[in-house]
Amino acid sequence: MLICMATFEHLPVRVGGLAEAVTSLGEALGKKEDVIIFMPAHGLLQKEEGDLPLPVQKYCDFRIYVGERIYPVSVYCTERKGTRLFLLSNEVLDFPQVYAPRDMFLQKMVHFSKAVPGLINIMLKKEQRKPDVIHINDWHCVFAGSLAKKYFKIPFVFTIHRLCHERISVQELNEVNLSELVDSRYLEGDMFNIEKFGAHVCDFLTTVSYSYLNEEWRTFFSTFEGKTTYVWNGADHEFWNPESLKHAHMPRKERRKLLLEENGLEDGVLFFNVGRLDAAQKGIDILLQAFEMIMRDEVSGGSEVKENLRLILLGSGDHFLENEARRLQHEYAQNMRAIISYLGREATREYYGAADFCLIPSNFEPFGLVQLEAMCMGCIPIGSRVGGINDTVLDLHDYPERGTGRLVPPRNAKALARAMVEMVQIALRDDAGMLEKMRREGREHVINKFNWDKAADRYILVYKNKATIKLPFVNYAEPY
Repeated sequence: MLICMATFEHLPVRVGGLAEAVTSLGEALGKKEDVIIFMPAHGLLQKEEGDLPLPVQKYCDFRIYVGERIYPVSVYCTERKGTRLFLLSNEVLDFPQVYAPRDMFLQKMVHFSKAVPGLINIMLKKEQRKPDVIHINDWHCVFAGSLAKKYFKIPFVFTIHRLCHERISVQELNEVNLSELVDSRYLEGDMFNIEKFGAHVCDFLTTVSYSYLNEEWRTFFSTFEGKTTYVWNGADHEFWNPESLKHAHMPRKERRKLLLEENGLEDGVLFFNVGRLDAAQKGIDILLQAFEMIMRDEVSGGSEVKENLRLILLGSGDHFLENEARRLQHEYAQNMRAIISYLGREATREYYGAADFCLIPSNFEPFGLVQLEAMCMGCIPIGSRVGGINDTVLDLHDYPERGTGRLVPPRNAKALARAMVEMVQIALRDDAGMLEKMRREGREHVINKFNWDKAADRYILVYKNKATIKLPFVNYAEPY
C-alpha cells in the first residue's frame, strides 16, 4: 500500500502538536507500508545548507493556474526514517510563517491544494503508481484531498485534529479557480464551510480521541455516522525518555534542584506548564487564577504549601496572558518563573525530566500530547477531564493502585488549585513512594497503550474500511 499524507506541519516545521503527530505517525506507518508526505516548503529551502535537517534533492517542476496567473512549482524530496517528505516550493509556498498572516496563509492553502494533484500526476509518470489513499491532516489540506479524489479516484481520509469551523467566501473560491468545489450543502450564507465540505467528501473521517468524538458528536460528527471513527495519537517514547537527559544519572530531586537554581529559584515542589499561552483552549487563565488563589490563601493549603510550591511556565501566545504571567512572576518572585519563549524539544524534555507535576488545564483538548510526553518523562500530569486528557490519564482517585495523574473539571480554577495543594502535600510527605509509583505507572501506561505503532495499525484498518467504533463509551484504559 502506498499511503500519501498531506500536512502543513512536519518536523522540523512545528507550530503545535500537529507536527509531532504527523511525523511520528508517518514513521510508524513507514515500518509497515510505503509512505510519502506532502508539505509546503515554508522557507526551509531558503536556509543555508548546513541548517537543513536533511539533504534534499530536486524531484520535478510544473506549473499551476491560480486566478489569472500561472505560477511555477518546484518539488524537492528528502527522506526521514523510512518516509519520503516532498517539499512543495514557489513564491507563495516558501513564505516562512505557516499560518500567518491570514491572507498569505489562504494563498498558501490554495497553491498547495492545486500543487498536490499536479505532483501526483507527475509521480504517475515517474514512478508508475499512484497512492492507494490520501490522508489529509486538518482543514488546511481538505481541498488538496478533494481534488486528488476527484481527478485520480484516490480514497480520501480526513483527520480532524481540532475542529476550527473554518470558512472561506465563495467569491474567494471563484477568484482562485476553485468554483468547481462549491456546493450549496456546504454554504452558510456566502461562506463555504471547509471542514463540513471535507467531512462530506472524504471516504473516511477520523478524529484523535474517543472522548473528543463524543464531546463533538451532536454538533458535528453525528452527521457523518457510518464513516466516522477515532484513532488515538501516541507518544514518541524513544525521544521522551529519562535516559536521554543531560543528568540522567542524577536522582530526580537533584535534577529539579539544579533546574530551579538555573531559573533563580530555591528548591521546592515544581509544577510545569508548556505550550501555547491561550485562554480559549488551553485554559492558561485558569492556571494563573489557581496559582494566585493558593498564594492568596483563597484555597486552604497553609504556609507550608506556599513556601514549597514552584511554578514554571514555558511558552508564548496571548499577550494579555504573557503580561499576567509576568505580573505574577514579579509579585511571587520566590515561587514562579515565566519563560515567554519556545526552547525546543530537547530543552522541554529537560523540564519534564525535572518537574514533579505538569499542569494541563485545557477547556477542551481533542487529544493533546503534553500529558503523554510528561508521563513518559515521569512528570505527573494534572489535567482537565476533557478529550484526550480524559482518555489517557488515569486519575489517582479513580485508580488508587495504578493512577498516573489527577483529573479535575475544566474551567474550574478552585478545583485545579485544590488538586495542586493536594499534590504538594503528598510530595512533602511521600514516605511510601506513591509518586514514584505513579511515575513508573505513567511511563508504562503510555508505552503499552498509546504508542504510534498502535495508531498506525488502526489507521491501516481505517484505510481498508475495517475500523469500527465501540459504543457505549469504551474503557479508555484498554484502547480499541
